[in-house]
Amino acid sequence: MEFSSDADLLKIKHCCLRSDSWIADTQTNFWNDTRFQPLRLKKDWDIDCLPCKGLEDSDQPSLRTGMNDALKIYPATNLSGPARIDLMFDTGCNLACRTCGPAFSTMWQKYLGKPVKPSKSKNKVISALSQLDLSNLRMLVFCGGETLLGQEYWDVAEWLANNVPDAKQQLTVCFQTNGTQPILPRNYEIIDKVFLVKIHISLDGAGSRFEYLRWPASWSQVTENILQLKQTVPSNVMFLIEETISIFNLAYLDELETWVKQNFTSNREGDTVNHTWHMARGWFSLDRLSQEYRDWLFTTGYKSLLNPNWQESPQQIKLMLAEIIKHDQMRQQRFSSVFPKVADFYQRWNLNK
Repeated sequence: MEFSSDADLLKIKHCCLRSDSWIADTQTNFWNDTRFQPLRLKKDWDIDCLPCKGLEDSDQPSLRTGMNDALKIYPATNLSGPARIDLMFDTGCNLACRTCGPAFSTMWQKYLGKPVKPSKSKNKVISALSQLDLSNLRMLVFCGGETLLGQEYWDVAEWLANNVPDAKQQLTVCFQTNGTQPILPRNYEIIDKVFLVKIHISLDGAGSRFEYLRWPASWSQVTENILQLKQTVPSNVMFLIEETISIFNLAYLDELETWVKQNFTSNREGDTVNHTWHMARGWFSLDRLSQEYRDWLFTTGYKSLLNPNWQESPQQIKLMLAEIIKHDQMRQQRFSSVFPKVADFYQRWNLNK
């Protein structure tokens, strides 16, 4: 279950990868909302679950399989409260990543010249959480924005540590981060109150490809920071590398995998650092592959990542390339130089003109 705040509203959806959401009544136990029940009982694949299906068909781990394994509640469907919650209430962020946008990043808002509107509603979120039965809660994932920027998410983590039954024995708190921020020593006490803290680090490539996608981050600064975290944070902190697969990095997936294997396979206690994928939506999703890109994909082991109903869409591709060129000019970047293999798949559209 995911819920997020926007102005005075609390929005809920079944899963962070789903596209739909609805307004929740924060004064009630919204876990009992009838819109949750059909998906719990459904036996076939829901349309919004196809990204996980594609990964699983490629023998890759998905969010669904990962959570079933981690939470150990499947196939139970009659829980009195959620086992996992994804929570977003502060969109403050220092990056404007290509696969993100102004709804999730104040840096994107600033970059586009829009009024900066960070969505901070810590007290409202705590009030909503207090309406739920948290006895089954095993994992809470903080989504941003950049969750390690400032103290808002840490304050909610402390409330959870003090209010979730047996938090020290059963609660894992996860922070999705772009890797640029440290964890301040003053928050080590909060970490010690829960069973586990997992740092989900978003890396969509290595070197110059990372810097293109995660602008204006520095690859050297980010890798130095996360390797420093590995050495300094408490022992009950584990790490996860999350990679968003888009038209940009699909042809270069081996590069980040190689870096992880060489530099970041475990925390200092020996716990494995997993490397997971999820699919980009919107402008740079795999729906916008060219025929040439699709043909190449079918020579690899990743062909089931593509929607089985895929058809080349020249109009959508032209719009996507125009978006790439626009932001290349604004950021003084060059897509064809950073992703030459991918640029070749779009030569029919005269990308360099």
